[in-house]
Amino acid sequence: MENASKIRYYLKTSIMLGSFAFGFMSFILPIYSKRIGGNALTIGGLFSIFSIVTLILRPFIGKAIDKYGRKIFFVIAFLFYGISMFLFSCSTNVISLYISRFIQAIGASFMWISAYSIAIDIANDEKRGAAIGHVDGASNKGALYGALISFVLLSNFTLMSGWSILFKGYAILSIVAGYIAYKYIPETKTISGEQTKSDNNRLNSNFTKLLLIVFISSISTSMLSPLLMIYLQDRFTTNIGTLAIAFIPAAIVYAFLPSKLGGISDKFGRIMPMVIGLIGSGIVSLGFTHMYSIEVLIMLWVLESIGIVMASPAEEALVSDIVGRDIRGSAYGLYLFVSSLGAVIGPLVGGWLYDSFGHAIPFYLNGIILLSDALLVLILFKNYKKVNYNSRMIIK
Repeated sequence: MENASKIRYYLKTSIMLGSFAFGFMSFILPIYSKRIGGNALTIGGLFSIFSIVTLILRPFIGKAIDKYGRKIFFVIAFLFYGISMFLFSCSTNVISLYISRFIQAIGASFMWISAYSIAIDIANDEKRGAAIGHVDGASNKGALYGALISFVLLSNFTLMSGWSILFKGYAILSIVAGYIAYKYIPETKTISGEQTKSDNNRLNSNFTKLLLIVFISSISTSMLSPLLMIYLQDRFTTNIGTLAIAFIPAAIVYAFLPSKLGGISDKFGRIMPMVIGLIGSGIVSLGFTHMYSIEVLIMLWVLESIGIVMASPAEEALVSDIVGRDIRGSAYGLYLFVSSLGAVIGPLVGGWLYDSFGHAIPFYLNGIILLSDALLVLILFKNYKKVNYNSRMIIK
């Protein structure tokens, strides 16, 4: 497609700039929340409220994107991000954190459906996995760069003052990202030359199977999202520098491997990368709490990240493979809706298990569920065949 490379460049640039807060937030939000009086359950709630908002909004946004186009929703996402980042910078209690998180979730509801749809609109059909990987990688690169800058800044300020400075900076970058999206990214829904068949413009049994798998894995993995840093603090240290060293290697994996590992699914199909990624992450989770060295835990965290990065682009590209272009936004809306539904449940369950039954239980449960989900992928998609990239997917 003419100018596709330029659109892809500006898409990745805007996503990267708007994502500077993401990686550091997953690291610092549990720490900051605990510092101002939160416990595991209330911290889990900060992750769940984000998922509740996206759960409600994403199906409607998906349909609207199919009807009105991608660009306007993509631009609006960064405006919400800018507002939320500024409010985070002023937050000094758990209630204000919840308000800021609520607004951030609105932005996320707009951004990811439109971003994935734009990326697939401008991609060659045989490179959809890599296209999705580029989107995920751009976000994760921004998250990594933002985290590195943030760690340096916090080494020279207290947590409270550094928090305020950082999130004001994130707000500015979000507005810049919105300007780039508005100025340089066209409406891709109208410029794609892809033609789809009418019987591929409805949701089918393959898509339903995929949603079941996504729901199970999202519950499982989201249990640990707010707990990893809490566990490291409870088990090893509260020193932010040491925790940063533990965090950065996995962040590097998320930043630089998605497009490469996404390309694997373009060459060898979507199913095996999903299965291998789920199995690898599950095994690592089972062994996580048996390690008594933070250095070994860092290695395990990296291995788990590789598994997730291998599975995610394949799973996300599979969505576009099994639905037609005219309902792509709706399909991604439902896909992310189901993911959000699982992510509403997971952090609350994880926090409750962590506080009530021991630190190891959420990690064990996550490992068991991910291994079971890998088996479910093999069973439900055992006869899945890709005819070719220019036609619909079939089951033989």
